Amino acid sequence: MRLLVLGATGRTGREVVRQALATGHDVTAFVRDPAGLAISDARLAVVTGDARNADDLRRAVAGQDAVISALGGRAKDDLLNSLGGKPDGTMRRSFEALIQAADAAGVRRVVVLSTFMLASNFKAGLLRPIAPFFKAMNDDKRVAEEALARSALDWTIVYATRLTDGERSGRERLVPVTEIVTPRNTVSRSDAAAFLLNQLDDAASVRKSLVVTAA
Repeated sequence: MRLLVLGATGRTGREVVRQALATGHDVTAFVRDPAGLAISDARLAVVTGDARNADDLRRAVAGQDAVISALGGRAKDDLLNSLGGKPDGTMRRSFEALIQAADAAGVRRVVVLSTFMLASNFKAGLLRPIAPFFKAMNDDKRVAEEALARSALDWTIVYATRLTDGERSGRERLVPVTEIVTPRNTVSRSDAAAFLLNQLDDAASVRKSLVVTAA
């Protein structure tokens, strides 16, 4: 499969790229700064651009079979934006650009990584005292995901529980809607990346929101 990975220089995005290459995909990594990728492979192409720019994304998505988005701002920037009280629109603008670019290129399959704080079965628990600080950031992501849900794309949104570093364990699992997830639930970035990749060929996950955890 020819796969475009957005947010490829993030910690989870890099893992998606590594695993996609290891399983035989031809990967295009869309990045702002190629120096942040630190991966080389004969089947890896790197395209530089701004994910909020539909023209940049059109160049990257042309000829692809599917897209995985691991887009997300840096934690420090996200928190500062949230403290300002208003979403900065980064995710909304990025998803709007992605929808336009994918439609123009005839690419339908899009798998998106998101935060479990937006899942319907999330309970803040220990995060409750600081949840207001994440409101603006999460509002931006929610608006972006609503735009994706309204699109004609074959989308899947994956809400990963608290991401950790660590080796691939293979213990990732789909959380049923009847099970509550809290900040105590975790999944490694490696396991989350594997889950994202597994959704590409899973017709049952099209136009659905899923929650993944390991513990």
